[in-house]
Amino acid sequence: MTKSSANGGGSALRERIIEAASKVLTTEGYESLSMRRVAQEANCSQMAMYRHFENKEALTQHICTQLYIRFAAKMNREMDSVADPWERLKRLVAALIRFATNYPDHYSLIFLIRHSDRQVLADRERLGQEFVARIRPIVQALLPAEIPHAVVDMRIRQMLSCLHGSTALLLAHPKAYGLTKQKAIEDTEVTLRHLFDRSE
Repeated sequence: MTKSSANGGGSALRERIIEAASKVLTTEGYESLSMRRVAQEANCSQMAMYRHFENKEALTQHICTQLYIRFAAKMNREMDSVADPWERLKRLVAALIRFATNYPDHYSLIFLIRHSDRQVLADRERLGQEFVARIRPIVQALLPAEIPHAVVDMRIRQMLSCLHGSTALLLAHPKAYGLTKQKAIEDTEVTLRHLFDRSE
């Protein structure tokens, strides 16, 4: 997915390219991100960029993956700071919706867009499996001990469908559905209360 540089300054240039692309993606959006635009921002030639990233998809994949890894580490710390599984789940919901509103293009590229690159798909599957493995004990703790594994898996899918659905509506059609970041968090929590039978 990446190509190594042939010169000793390659590492510094690669980091400059990543920093420039991150800036363009965050401030101007995915549509403005092109190899030419990033080369201008990084003050290098497009040819130099192609020695590090073979195309726009490879570059954006790297940026989004690194951002997601940092987000996941922060989210895990937030969840680990409390013991109650319901509180941990609430922190997961709030963290993911905050991430989406802070980085809407990154969120869409990570969770909503199907890429054609096989390596990108493999990386996404790996990250998805790691995420599910991380939240599985939390979901299991919210269900009766005798619940079959298939039901646990179903609850995880239902939970994530609700969470990503609310987040996608918040990003794409907030006015049509009367959504704000806080409302999306609250709506998701209410639905999950029903899903896990946590009446108050």
